[in-house]
Amino acid sequence: MEKSLFRCGFGKANITPSLGSPLVGYYRLRLAKGVLDHLFVRAILFENGESKGMIMSMDLCLMTKDLCREIRERISEKTGLCPDSILISLSHTHTGPLTNKDFASDTKADPSYLALLKEKATEAAEMALADLKPAKLFYAKTEAKGISFVRRFRMKDGSVKTNPRTLDPEIDHPLGTPNEELRLLKIVRDGGEDLILVNFGTHADTVGGEYISADYPGYVCSTLEGAIPNSRCMFLLGPQGDVNHCNRFALNAGIVGKSKTAEDPMEQTTHARYMGRVIAGQILSVYDRAEEINTGEIRFGTEEIALANNRDCDRIEEALAVQAEYNRCLKEYGQGKNADGMAIKSPNGMSVPEARRIIRMQSAPEYYYDSVFALKVGEFVFAGLPGEPFTEIGRRIYDHSPFEKSVLCCLTNSSCGYIATSRAFEEGATRPLPPATKKAPTMLWWKGCSPF
Repeated sequence: MEKSLFRCGFGKANITPSLGSPLVGYYRLRLAKGVLDHLFVRAILFENGESKGMIMSMDLCLMTKDLCREIRERISEKTGLCPDSILISLSHTHTGPLTNKDFASDTKADPSYLALLKEKATEAAEMALADLKPAKLFYAKTEAKGISFVRRFRMKDGSVKTNPRTLDPEIDHPLGTPNEELRLLKIVRDGGEDLILVNFGTHADTVGGEYISADYPGYVCSTLEGAIPNSRCMFLLGPQGDVNHCNRFALNAGIVGKSKTAEDPMEQTTHARYMGRVIAGQILSVYDRAEEINTGEIRFGTEEIALANNRDCDRIEEALAVQAEYNRCLKEYGQGKNADGMAIKSPNGMSVPEARRIIRMQSAPEYYYDSVFALKVGEFVFAGLPGEPFTEIGRRIYDHSPFEKSVLCCLTNSSCGYIATSRAFEEGATRPLPPATKKAPTMLWWKGCSPF
């Protein structure tokens, strides 16, 4: 029997919102004043003559499970792809548009932008379908060192703190190590551009401010596309819940340029460009030595998992007191700060966003249910987790994977919140992002991701 022809297609569409749009990623309302670099949705379609699967990336911080499902179902209607064969992974840029409700205010996403997002995602998928060309796959691994750092620390008093002050004398040691592994899937196509798929895990939060930017993942793509003629690049974010670009053990260590505090908005991107170039440089070092891998069958699957909600019931009284003080200041001073203009916090340091989360979570169920996804293309496997898993969870999954050639993506088809290890969940201090910090099962097995 003649072997089916393996093909890949690529599509890309601009999803940059209009000026004045609310941005998401911090505990204050920000409205876009300008564009430092554009945001995109990118799609790569795999087809072997019998079945298809698609990996899609979006330059967005967060997206609800319902919105992801609506986009996948719309793509399915237009292309014939099964919704479960479509993996949408977010870059988690903190200078991207709001797609749900802002956790720093009562602002909601613009319905017209959400409609545009669905349209552009479908457009990228249709472009990929029309762009199918015979292809070969190549795989390589390397490392990008010195750009990702753990942000959770054991303090000298035994407590756990996330993002303490740089050079804080009370820091004892970091809780964990960053995963500096960098993975490449190179797709060489007959009569089409090379497709470069890059996987790395650390927070896309180097820019900040009120100007739209894809942060360092965008610079990974533009740098590689500039260095390799006739190429297109996609970035897939790996587990990064407990790491970012800040080294707490050295003042401004590794931070390039003025970054977030720069008066010139373009200077805010200096560290993002630096990180993009470090990653791109390491990819270039292995690009021509990537090993060809078999293509073969395309399979996909999904499985529901239960994640324990962090309700912090023993801190509810403290949370209610913080919320009451916030309401009082808002009424007396017209702002959620005290008479000295300082942010409201409890004596123990509980912030208003954290208090709101604890209050909101009192009515939450014990467990939150979401899904893990997997797409197998010959020897290669994409596995996707919802939310933002800690790096240790990523290591466990890789260590127990029967597939040597693979990438693990986070914020896939859902942005449910942080997914912590059981130990980190018990220790706390994993930051109060909504809907809640999650506790992962002791192990997430690859064989549980899909019926391979």
